[in-house]
Amino acid sequence: MISNSPKRRRVAIVGGGVAGSLAAIALAKLPQIESIAVFDRVGAFGRGLAYSAKSPWHRINVPAYKMGGVGAEDTEGFADWLAATGQSDWRDYSDSFVPRWVYGDYIAAQLSKIAASGRAIMHTDVIKHIERTQSDYQLTSGQCWTFDIVFLCLGNPSPSPFPGIESTPRSITDVWATGALDPIRSHDRVLVIGTGATAVDVVIDLHRRGLQQPITMISRRGLLPLIDAPAQTDPAPLEHWSEPTARGIFATLLEDTRHKMAAGIPWQTSVDTFRLQIARLWTDASRTERERFSRHLRAIWLVHRHRLAPDVAQSLDKLQSERSLDVLAGRIVSAKARPAGYNVTIHRRGGTAMQMTADWILNCTGPEERYDRIENPLVQSMLASGIARRGNNGLGLDVDDTCRIVDRSGTVQTGLYAIGHATRGAFWEVTAATNIRQQILNVVDMLKTTSS
Repeated sequence: MISNSPKRRRVAIVGGGVAGSLAAIALAKLPQIESIAVFDRVGAFGRGLAYSAKSPWHRINVPAYKMGGVGAEDTEGFADWLAATGQSDWRDYSDSFVPRWVYGDYIAAQLSKIAASGRAIMHTDVIKHIERTQSDYQLTSGQCWTFDIVFLCLGNPSPSPFPGIESTPRSITDVWATGALDPIRSHDRVLVIGTGATAVDVVIDLHRRGLQQPITMISRRGLLPLIDAPAQTDPAPLEHWSEPTARGIFATLLEDTRHKMAAGIPWQTSVDTFRLQIARLWTDASRTERERFSRHLRAIWLVHRHRLAPDVAQSLDKLQSERSLDVLAGRIVSAKARPAGYNVTIHRRGGTAMQMTADWILNCTGPEERYDRIENPLVQSMLASGIARRGNNGLGLDVDDTCRIVDRSGTVQTGLYAIGHATRGAFWEVTAATNIRQQILNVVDMLKTTSS
């Protein structure tokens, strides 16, 4: 007698951070999933790099209630968990912008339930190669594994070395590496490249560690992230664009935002509403328009999109007013090594040049987005073998609209998915926990109804 029951699938999840954990939790609910193996190179299950930070001043950049839960049904799951565990009253923080490690605790707690049930098995291991056979995927680390479905949840790669800086131990590319900032002494001068969220974290960290010398931050535009505000319902979300170009879209958004601010609606509401449409607008845009956005509007968008807790913004203002922090708009022309640091030449925005000495240079430019440049052995193996190719405008890996990886020939790889940062080229807005969760839920919904 021939059975009509569907084949049960073996799933591998490469990356055990928030994306990998959310994927494991969602997939564990599907009866057609036989087993789930989660691989993480350092064993940071449920946390990854972002939510392993232990300092209380390393904060999520939205209030807790905006983080959602682990599934579609628990839209305030994290906030509910804070209340249930007696952690809802964060008197030392502004509007519940809780430390990142607390969100890591939440995700790890949910993942541990899946592990305890036997639905998922954790492996501290490095997957270095993926090969597709006729019916499944073979993953190679120190041994060979076989799976029907593979999710790549690789998290954010480190930035590439910054050009023009001579390589010495005084130039730190990966500021989140264990102990990376420990050699910096209280009287050292520090130059931070970047003015985004990572740079802000590092500046606050150095200040809390007792750094006594002024810190210099530099980026092309010298823009710091703006302040978050309580969420409000957008009464008239923008849905139509008369001129679907980068310039036209942002001109329309600016006009809409000003109109709503005049009615008492904070600009943050318009930005958050618009963010929900970016994936479609980015996908529909031409290569030229995507490049135009990246070149001219990216920095402006990011400071409005990735915002700060009010008290963190106040700390930065205080450091600047006390001249403990100098924020420059410009670029580094050269950084020549000296016995204990660098002699740096900076071209300031507007045409003037300046010289400075720095004992340390910290690269806080954000994760590398061009995956042909990152050092991840799995990614390099996939690009070399052709099972994957670069995404739109060279960003991340190429995926279709359901996050399935596209190979060198343009063929969609059935059962091979990328989640989060690796899909930047396809969707642009991909790094927030809410975006990651939605990507996973979309794939899970598809798996419920198809054999992919």
